[in-house]
Amino acid sequence: MKTIFIGLGDIAQKHIEVLKNIDCKVAGVLTRNYEKTLEKANQLGIEKVYKSINEISSNDCDFFMILTSPENNGTILKNILQFKKAILVEKPVSFSSKDIDDIIESNTKYKTPIMVGMNRRFYSVFHKGLEYLKMKDKKIDSIVIEAPEKIEQIKQSRKFSKLVIENWMFCNSIHCIDLIRFFGGDVEKIETNSNPTKNVYNAVGHCEKDIEFTYISNWYSPGSWSVTLYADDIRITFNPLEKGIILKNNIKEEIFPSPEDIKFKPGFYGQLQHFMKNVINNKNSWPSSNLEDHRESIRLVEEIYQV
Repeated sequence: MKTIFIGLGDIAQKHIEVLKNIDCKVAGVLTRNYEKTLEKANQLGIEKVYKSINEISSNDCDFFMILTSPENNGTILKNILQFKKAILVEKPVSFSSKDIDDIIESNTKYKTPIMVGMNRRFYSVFHKGLEYLKMKDKKIDSIVIEAPEKIEQIKQSRKFSKLVIENWMFCNSIHCIDLIRFFGGDVEKIETNSNPTKNVYNAVGHCEKDIEFTYISNWYSPGSWSVTLYADDIRITFNPLEKGIILKNNIKEEIFPSPEDIKFKPGFYGQLQHFMKNVINNKNSWPSSNLEDHRESIRLVEEIYQV
């Protein structure tokens, strides 16, 4: 199979590492800087560099990957729906659920299969934790997610645009907010107690799988992201998210990531495998996130962060 990249930043190279291992070729790339991209594409073994979207033919690839800066994802997505080729677009598609509604409406004409790159849904440790609970015939009763953000470091970084920093909750915090729905299903009830002036965001609620959740984010406190699953006699903690610890009867058992999550950026191998097996065939099986699903996570961000 072959793909075309829209964008060629650091994250694109992480995807290339995986694609080489699943017999998929990057046939071409389109970026905003043609001259600069020529040299980089040559180094990465990408043969074709496009000057504009008008140069691309629908026969040039089996699917597209949108790997640009977040503020450009939605516009680019709209522009390549016409090819009717499956698309893997990095999160977020937009900083507004209404914008996603517009893209969904535009896609009614093309019916292009789309998957949003929420790679943490494919963390092997998460799936191993869920499998452990299933094996023990236990269900999750509640979830606690703590998601601090190193916002001062982000503001000082030259890597991100002002617009991305202003919408950091959509660009980055959404990873943890999306996990509420990954583990619990759609949110049926939510109460927020956020104070944006202090950069403190809190929410509690109830999910369709009869699971209670608590979300806590203080953007100026130290620490790493963590998720804790509570079940009868069992607690599973992911802190950092790439590692898991099961506590049962005061005995700790470690959950180890898969070899692929050790070799590659965690979640990327499973995400691309799922995309190529399911989304390209126009199947939206769990845990993939299509536009309609992604919109619900964007709406959660809007509610918790009072956007």
